[in-house]
Amino acid sequence: MSGAEVVIVGGGIVGCATAYYLSRKHVRALIVERDALAAHASGFAYGGLNPLAGAGIPGPMFPLAQKSFELHERLAEEFEVGFRKRPVLHLAFSETEAATFDDDIRWANAQRGFRAERLTGAQARRLEPRLAEDVAAASLLHGTAEVDPAALCQALALASAAEVRIAAALGLERRGDRVIGVRTDDGAIPCDAVVLAQGPWFDAPSWTDETDDPAAAVTPLKGEILRLATSGAPIAYSIGWRGNYMTTKADGLVWAGTTEQRTGFDATPSAAGREAILRHVERVMPRLEAVKVVRQTACLRPMSANGMVVLGRAANATNVYVANGGGRKGVLYGPAMGSAVADLVTARPKGRV
Repeated sequence: MSGAEVVIVGGGIVGCATAYYLSRKHVRALIVERDALAAHASGFAYGGLNPLAGAGIPGPMFPLAQKSFELHERLAEEFEVGFRKRPVLHLAFSETEAATFDDDIRWANAQRGFRAERLTGAQARRLEPRLAEDVAAASLLHGTAEVDPAALCQALALASAAEVRIAAALGLERRGDRVIGVRTDDGAIPCDAVVLAQGPWFDAPSWTDETDDPAAAVTPLKGEILRLATSGAPIAYSIGWRGNYMTTKADGLVWAGTTEQRTGFDATPSAAGREAILRHVERVMPRLEAVKVVRQTACLRPMSANGMVVLGRAANATNVYVANGGGRKGVLYGPAMGSAVADLVTARPKGRV
């Protein structure tokens, strides 16, 4: 079977971004994906881009989040991928819930390109009259955005000119401390380097022999989203409360979510998930009219043990790189993770073994 300079295992946002940034360095990549590009979390994600919140932010994850947001803005100039600025309206139903707003607002206003303000419940309802009457306060964050993740994956893969091989990756072929190929159910693929970006299906001990590194563990976190048809005006903000969100996307539907479920590799949409999201919608926007569920999706997000991304060269192989663990912010982190891995791969000595 013909080989490639770099084999990327996984056709989600990180794998497609890696292929794209490798192509800009004139490196030929091949993506191995068992289903289709963006067939899992990257294709069903909400696509919100907020670099100012999440695990390790403020903190060690912020530089990656900040860089990736900037890359998203640049990619939007090159590709039509549904990128648009969308303010976040974060709600509180009590002063206890609003207690973190002041610190969050100070943090946001200290970042270039972002602006935040605290609102009373009445001010929030003037922006969106369908909000619940007992919303006590809100924070309004300007500068955030959203994107169509599936469209972005497809655009990156197409622009990279990478070959896409539909096959199940089974393991690595080694020679000493180097990997010389990737085994699939369709045969072995020779290569100079491997990038492991297969989301929650990455098992560190199986793929890299790094059994002593618990931080490299990645497990699936199920999340469900409803797409709702409603009457009335579109929702102009990304409205968040207790980790949930809702907004009108470019398809004209209200996307509402999400759940966090530890169900192993079960990605089946559930009645419990549907009801939980609908309860959230009713609590936040009780006057949203003629709500009808058009579609319910579920996906498995790759979550690391500490909530941070797993990014870098594998300790036990000189030419294997791991790019994983984006969790609920995988779409945001994808471009920067792909760019960083492309830099690592091209920094190594070249030459097929």
